[in-house]
Amino acid sequence: MNSSFILCPCIDYKNQKEYSSSRQIQMHLMKRGFMPKYVCWTKHGESGIMLEDDEEEFHNLDYVEHPFFADTAMGDAEYVEDAEDTDGLGEMLQAAERYCDNKNVRKKLECMMEDHKTPLYLDCKGDHKKLRSTLELLQWKAANGILDKAFTQLLKLIKEFLPKGNKLPETTYEAKEIVCPIGLEVQKIHACPNDCILYRGKELEDLEACPVCNASWYKIRRNDSGDVKGEPPRKIVPAKVMWYFPIIPQLKHLFLNKEHAKMVRWHKEDRKEDDMLRNPADGLQWRKVDRMYP
Repeated sequence: MNSSFILCPCIDYKNQKEYSSSRQIQMHLMKRGFMPKYVCWTKHGESGIMLEDDEEEFHNLDYVEHPFFADTAMGDAEYVEDAEDTDGLGEMLQAAERYCDNKNVRKKLECMMEDHKTPLYLDCKGDHKKLRSTLELLQWKAANGILDKAFTQLLKLIKEFLPKGNKLPETTYEAKEIVCPIGLEVQKIHACPNDCILYRGKELEDLEACPVCNASWYKIRRNDSGDVKGEPPRKIVPAKVMWYFPIIPQLKHLFLNKEHAKMVRWHKEDRKEDDMLRNPADGLQWRKVDRMYP
C-alpha cells in the first residue's frame, strides 16, 4: 500500500479502495459504517504491544487521544474548496469548543486552536502549522511503532534542520501535550502471561510467579543482578501488561459534547417503547440490567 494513501474500511469498500484523505474516509464511515469483524486494524498500522528486554513498556503512553481529535487530516479538493475555511481539524476544534461547558477544558481547546493557526516557522509556506505538523509526525510514529526515545531524537534533528525560532516540539511528551492536552486516563496493570490473574492489590505485590499456572511475573526476575558479577541489575520487564481505561473519564469526555451526550441518552429519552424489538435496549439482557440497577 502506498504510504500516502489510506485503505477505506467502510462496509462497501472493505479495505479494497485507497484514498489520500482521511477526511474522505471519515465521511464514508459516517454514512455507511465500518466493515464487520474488522477488530484488529492490520491494514492501518496496528501491530499490538511488544515488550522487549531493552525497551520501555510500549511508548510509555499515559493517555490516549480525545475522541474529538483522534482522526484528523486536511480534506481533499473533492470535499474542500477552501482548506483554510473548512479544514477538518479546525472544524473539529471549533465544534469541541462550541459545545464545551468546562472552563479548564475550553482554555486547553483555545490553546489548540492557537497552535492550529501558528505557522511552523517564520515565512512558512503551505499548510505547515504547529498543530498539524506535530499531529502528522505522531501519526507516523504510531504507524511505524517508533519508541518515544527514538522519536524524541528525530524531533531534535528535524528542529535543527528547520529555521531558528521554529515551533516544532523537542520531545515526545511535549508533542503529545500539544496534540492532545485533554487525555483519557490509562491504567497499566501487570498480568499473568496466560491471563490467569491481574497483579493488583498489596496481597500480590510480593509474588514472583502466577499462583495458578506458576508462570513468571517478569521476563527477568526482580532479584536478577545480571550475567556478570558486579554489574547493575537489568531492567525489570513484566511478562504481560493490560491497559485499562476507566469508564468514568470516558463518560465525562462523551458528555462534553452536547450532541454526543444527546445520542448517549437516546435509549432512555427518545427511544420508542412498544412491543417491537427495535434496538438493543429492547432486548432481554438490557432490560435485566435495568431491573438490577434501576
